[in-house]
Amino acid sequence: MFIFRWIGKAFHFVATCLKYFNKTLLYVLELIVIVVLVAGLFSFFHTPQIQPNSILLLDLQGTVKESPTNEAALPLALAPANSSVSLHELLATIDKAAKDPLVSGVLLKLDGLDKVGLASTIEIGKALDRYKVSGKPIWAWGTNFSQAQYAIVAHANEIYMHPMGEVFVKGLASNRLYYGDLLKALGVNVHVFKAGAYKSFPESFIANKPSKEWIESERFWLDDVWKTLAREIENSRGLMPGSITQYIETLPTRLQNANGDLATTALNANLIDGTQTFDQMIKTIENKLGLKQKGEANLVSYADYAARLNTQSGEIAVVIAEGEIQEGESQAGVMGAESLVKLIDRARENKNIKALVLRVNSPGGSAVASELIRHALERTKAVKPVVVSMGDMAASGGYWISMGGSRVLASEATVTGSIGVFGLAPTFERTLQLAKIGQAAVTTTWLANAERLSQPMDPRMESILTQSVARTYSNFINVVAQSRKLSTQYVQSVAQGRVWTGTQAQSRQLVDQIGNFGDALSLARSLAKMDTNAGAVYLIDSKPDFGSMIRENFGDWFNPLGLVGVPESVQKELKQGHSLLQKAEGRSQLIFVHSLLQPLQ
Repeated sequence: MFIFRWIGKAFHFVATCLKYFNKTLLYVLELIVIVVLVAGLFSFFHTPQIQPNSILLLDLQGTVKESPTNEAALPLALAPANSSVSLHELLATIDKAAKDPLVSGVLLKLDGLDKVGLASTIEIGKALDRYKVSGKPIWAWGTNFSQAQYAIVAHANEIYMHPMGEVFVKGLASNRLYYGDLLKALGVNVHVFKAGAYKSFPESFIANKPSKEWIESERFWLDDVWKTLAREIENSRGLMPGSITQYIETLPTRLQNANGDLATTALNANLIDGTQTFDQMIKTIENKLGLKQKGEANLVSYADYAARLNTQSGEIAVVIAEGEIQEGESQAGVMGAESLVKLIDRARENKNIKALVLRVNSPGGSAVASELIRHALERTKAVKPVVVSMGDMAASGGYWISMGGSRVLASEATVTGSIGVFGLAPTFERTLQLAKIGQAAVTTTWLANAERLSQPMDPRMESILTQSVARTYSNFINVVAQSRKLSTQYVQSVAQGRVWTGTQAQSRQLVDQIGNFGDALSLARSLAKMDTNAGAVYLIDSKPDFGSMIRENFGDWFNPLGLVGVPESVQKELKQGHSLLQKAEGRSQLIFVHSLLQPLQ
């Protein structure tokens, strides 16, 4: 009886603890809701005032993404420091500031900008060049400049940096991990089915070193995109061709001549115009604007100024196709075919919409989902013009959906092509043997248990998957040939899963022209015979996945790999590999038109 009494007390103690825990959790949730509501109301009623001689401070933070701010986004006061920046809102903000008489200049401060793709970098640079046509100056200041940050600030009239800072231009690299030996040691047998000699990502699961096709393809397009990026920087800074590559090659000697001072090294190479602290930078701006009293320059943050934008009306519908392509509804970082098709159908059925611009930034994904989106675009194209604008990436499935457009534009630095197909199906029969686990099954037909991954793959299932991949690749080739009005033989020669830059793709007739998002809007106006000033309205999913949004905004706070020092590039590749194997485990017939590439930084 004694022991039962103590067990009862233990259960009572646990129940009491749970009771207080539940109450505390409820209070915390209530507090969060109250804070969100208060912050939301403040953001709603707070209207920033723009004074004369205002300086637009582009203090960009986090990642530059395509998607415009969703209505259900967290209030600015609660957003994490590394929240994303909408490329399209940024471009519209810069264009608006160029015409705003209250804005006397722009100050770029990009210390918090972590990630921006190369095509997006070029888009932002062109917007800054348009701003400079207004005659108003652009200044830039930073403690340090990463390569992506510097590619943007190079468009400023004057660049200043902290005296202890550095300009870190370094070139481009493509890296890959190979898990073949590890998976074999764990008893995992990865069955790979692919169409396209250069569709090389599956080799990561079966080999321990890269294929010659991967090295050849990567070097070809990387060299081209680096030439584009270096040329953009050199032209913006008025440097001689080849100066950036020469700076990198001679950096140790240059640094030695500057007594190890990286800031002086950058200044001597004309990469910056001077070294100052931020308060000195503000004084410099006030002096250049002829402001006599200290503090006359009114700094207006990007967030406050962007809040004054109006993208709710126009005759051109803009739909953003960003992220991995999957079936079903969209989530944070994932383009759901069902959600995107609904937006495309809205644009087609709305009589006030005269043209559709699809902005693509995707490495691909599900073949079925890609075809659903392309078919929706094809139906829309029969009614009104559809212009596809490629961003940082429109590869594999991203290229597939682009074939639904009337015309296709790409940036010089867009990563596209990768016309190929692969499937993955891991089986774990040897893993069970290593763990001394037996298994058995009773079936009515061979196919009833053929998808079970704990047993060897039946040769007949291998035949089905091989034929399925080959058929999907044939469909892909035919889609491209019909859309681009090319022979299937020619498409075969430029396909094979090979990746191209936008410039290389144009020379191979895979896109119509090189152009940015503004060029796509102009082309849509022309094709639809609209006024040259016709506006654009962004169609976005009206029912965002709040849980996914929370995970996207706060995911970095719960990142064990980052906490133990695993590089972000390695984390991405591990996540990609895990994602694919997880999907393959759930459905072994899943066929991917996926490049598995990440936009270069």
